[in-house]
Amino acid sequence: MDNRPKIYLAGLISVDYPQSLEWRERVQPTLEGWGFEVISPMRGKKNLKNETIDGGITSSAITSKSIVLRDRRDVLESDVILMHLENFGSPRPLIGTMCEAAWAYDQRTPVVAIARADNYLMRNHPFLVEFISRYEEDEERALIFIKQYYCRRSEI
Repeated sequence: MDNRPKIYLAGLISVDYPQSLEWRERVQPTLEGWGFEVISPMRGKKNLKNETIDGGITSSAITSKSIVLRDRRDVLESDVILMHLENFGSPRPLIGTMCEAAWAYDQRTPVVAIARADNYLMRNHPFLVEFISRYEEDEERALIFIKQYYCRRSEI
């Protein structure tokens, strides 16, 4: 049995805005090096660009129900959530991410959120203010906080 703490990487998924995908690839090696099992909603979606006609909202390879059920289980089984609340220029609202925030809150799973200081909506909406355990302005600061408060390895 794997006893590593689990961290889920929540945030926008859009093949039209590659930064929404790339941030997960940047933080994963660091988190794994600290002993986390990293759970990404991008797993199994390496070919998403070729399987979607709407930027990644839907996929010809998997049903909506399958996506929601898997992502919900991932959130419920996680010890901490790293949530990117920026939209990377996309006009799409973060609907799935908001659901993940609510699922985490319902389980009292801590959520460390990345949101610029000037992202008024994501930092001040009453629901998110309650759902988010900690706001940080960038990936580096979020990782430092996660390392300090949620890393179980004493040698780090």
